[in-house]
Amino acid sequence: MLKAENQLGSDGIPHELDGTTKVSFWLGSVLAALHNSIKPSLSIEIGLAYGFSALFILDSMFENNYGKHIAIDPYEVKDYHGIGLRSIHDLKFNGRFEWQEATSIDALSTMRREGVRAQYIYIDGHHTFDAALIDFCCSDKILDTGGVIILDDTWMPSIKTVVSFVKNNFQHYEQVDVDYGKICCLKKIGEDIRSWNHFVRFYTKYDKNYIKKKWNRYIDRMSNEIFK
Repeated sequence: MLKAENQLGSDGIPHELDGTTKVSFWLGSVLAALHNSIKPSLSIEIGLAYGFSALFILDSMFENNYGKHIAIDPYEVKDYHGIGLRSIHDLKFNGRFEWQEATSIDALSTMRREGVRAQYIYIDGHHTFDAALIDFCCSDKILDTGGVIILDDTWMPSIKTVVSFVKNNFQHYEQVDVDYGKICCLKKIGEDIRSWNHFVRFYTKYDKNYIKKKWNRYIDRMSNEIFK
């Protein structure tokens, strides 16, 4: 699969892979290593697609004999031809795997109502700012203290902005260093005890006001150096 060769779908027909949906071997290895370090009884993945990341995670789970993994993706068959599901079936990983054909907000909300608890959640679904932020907020409601939420594709302005908001406003999370620059791993260190009106302004390098403030600070610093 990593060579982007055509893959069999759940319909038994070979399908061409979309290269933009590929997970690198390095990222897959990082996700699996982090998963194995936590050994969650339940992990959740938002966005299954071709199953790259799920296969790395499930391989770790079967090798070390722990946990269950749920993948949420309403487009798995329609857009990705069930290739991820077929690969998981062919490798006999079904015993620790469950696919939910639902939107993430519906699936996560149902899990919360049913009292489901997770210790590892990987968010790689819809990449708009609002969708990714909703995924994070819903994930937080079912994540145990000590568990982690991983946001993928932090090079994108929308996801980078979600990360900035969370790091500035979710005081019950701290960032965990991982050996991969395009994801952000956030560990839950307590419950959410913010006041009802809590808000901290947040900026990214894509925010014009942020850029203006950075520029003004630079001018002030240079002026002080010149005229001191």
